[in-house]
Amino acid sequence: MTFGAMFHHFHGGIYPQSQGSINKTQFENIIKYLKKKKKIIDPKKFRYLVSTKNLKGDEVCLTFDDAIKSQINIALPILRKHKIKCFFFIYSGIFKNSYDNLEYFRDFRCHKYKNIDLFYKDFFQKFKKKFSKKFIEFEKKFTNKYLKKYNFYTLNDRKFRFCRDIILSKNQYEKLMSILMKEKKYNKTIRKKYLFMTKSDIKRLIKENHTIGLHSESHPTNITKLNYNSQLKEYKNCKNLLEKIIKKKIWSMSHPCGKYNISTLKILKKIGVEIGFKSNNFSKKINSSLEIPREDHANLLRSAK
Repeated sequence: MTFGAMFHHFHGGIYPQSQGSINKTQFENIIKYLKKKKKIIDPKKFRYLVSTKNLKGDEVCLTFDDAIKSQINIALPILRKHKIKCFFFIYSGIFKNSYDNLEYFRDFRCHKYKNIDLFYKDFFQKFKKKFSKKFIEFEKKFTNKYLKKYNFYTLNDRKFRFCRDIILSKNQYEKLMSILMKEKKYNKTIRKKYLFMTKSDIKRLIKENHTIGLHSESHPTNITKLNYNSQLKEYKNCKNLLEKIIKKKIWSMSHPCGKYNISTLKILKKIGVEIGFKSNNFSKKINSSLEIPREDHANLLRSAK
């Protein structure tokens, strides 16, 4: 089956190990594994094979989400070594302070706690105290089936994501996280330069013949909660800003948190996006050029061992 290999966070040097991150050796082992099992192809060839319906099923392309700085400092040198060109999906809000706090929240829970379950303990305690009715709703509605197919998530991971994406409103979730961050004295301003790519990083990727794609403007954790016009704004704003930076038309994207609906697909076609990637490969097939499956690096790493 043709798919995209999906990467996010890397650790090493100034980047401490965090939940789900991999180091350069693990990344290189995944590349070596993929080279044995598949044909790693560059984005431009992938675009051609998709448009001409000539995919054979043995292709794989490498994809990177979220404009994370460690991808530049840790992954990019390995890509140069192996002469691999990839997709980098960027959410444009990082350049204009109109982004979701997703990356800060992740950084906070990974670096202010000795382990993730200590964060979950604080989160659920604070949740129960501040939004008791919502907490009761969570206890009634959550089932172990939620996100169970994502086998790299623990039960606590899935409970947390259910609260964040289903039970709590965006404002309620951000209020809870802000309280916890204040208690732990987490400083977003200090952490920003370690977390996100700069415009110069994006230009460097283009200069090295990588492909820049859309990942929305603000990176909502569940874009399907937005109506058609709000989704359109997310993707048009992202496309317009990124095209100004790279001086090229953008034709690819990945769905933030794997979430999309019929409106999303209509919007992407309307603005000229040809290829879109999901965050899973549950269907084991490509339903459309905007629903190409991906395999998470955590699963690939297990297979590579």
